Amino acid sequence: MRPTLPVVAVGCILSIGPLAAQAPDSLGRRLSARETGCDTLAAPAADWVYDGESVEVPVKPQRLDIEDMPFRAREVIAGRTVLRFVVEPSGRIDRCSIEVVEETTPIWTAAVVKELRKARYQPARHGGEKVRQWVYQLFTYHQDGRLLHGR
Repeated sequence: MRPTLPVVAVGCILSIGPLAAQAPDSLGRRLSARETGCDTLAAPAADWVYDGESVEVPVKPQRLDIEDMPFRAREVIAGRTVLRFVVEPSGRIDRCSIEVVEETTPIWTAAVVKELRKARYQPARHGGEKVRQWVYQLFTYHQDGRLLHGR
C-alpha cells in the first residue's frame, strides 16, 4: 500500500482576454473521455455558456486537496497547470469541456484532473439565475509545501 501525500492545489480563476459568450475555439490540449470522466453518451447541454466578464456573479473557485499523487509526480519540484472548463448551474464541472491550456508536466495535470472531476463550485449568476460559465483555473504545486501564485 502506497502512502498518500496530501498536497494542496491552489486554484485561482484567470481572466484571459475577451471570450465569446458561447463555446470559444479550442485553446489547448483536449483530454480523453477516460481522463476526464466525460459521459460521451450524454447529450451536450444546450444552455448558453457565459464568460467571466458577462455574468453578474462569476464562478467562485475552491481549493482542491490532491490526495493521491502519482509516485513519479512526487519527484517533480514544482507543478503548474492551467485548465479550461465549464461550471454548470449545479456547481459541478462539465467533464466533457475540460482542456489543458498550459502545463509543466502531464503527471501533475493528471493528478489535478482526477480531483477536479469531483469538485464543486459556487456557480455563476446572471439575471438572478444560476448559469453555465467558462472558467480558466490555475493549479500550482511545490514539493516543499510553498504555494506558487499565478498572474
